[in-house]
Amino acid sequence: MQPDPNKAQADNEAMLQEVVQNTEMGKNTLEEIMGLTHDQALKDEIMRQRNAYRQLNQQAHTALDAIGCEARGQSAAARMSVSMGIRTRTMLDKSTRNLATMLAEGSSQGVLDCKRAETDYPLASPGAHKLMQQLCEMQTRAEQTWREFV
Repeated sequence: MQPDPNKAQADNEAMLQEVVQNTEMGKNTLEEIMGLTHDQALKDEIMRQRNAYRQLNQQAHTALDAIGCEARGQSAAARMSVSMGIRTRTMLDKSTRNLATMLAEGSSQGVLDCKRAETDYPLASPGAHKLMQQLCEMQTRAEQTWREFV
């Protein structure tokens, strides 16, 4: 039995939207945390990872454009929620250890989100799966890197 082409199209778009939202969450979080640290090694790693998120984000935008869909990034409410969480958790402790712990937790959550999307959207195109896999691998490496700062 052939898979439903409408379901495949919907899975494809949904997975690409997940990549867009996940990468925006990553780069926005990194930009916010960069302003909180004076640790140059941490800043350098934040900038390196932010650039990797930007690159994957652009690839997802391009893929969505190619299938005639518009990217829906992170909502204003989600951005505000993350920002408030960061401010709350760093109000009294802006140490490298605390910031790195927060980043490791965020990367871990990103990996879970990637794995959930892989399960939820099995009919997405090979290209969408590849982008999601790249994002998952990047966040897995990031989690380990952040733990080295703890």
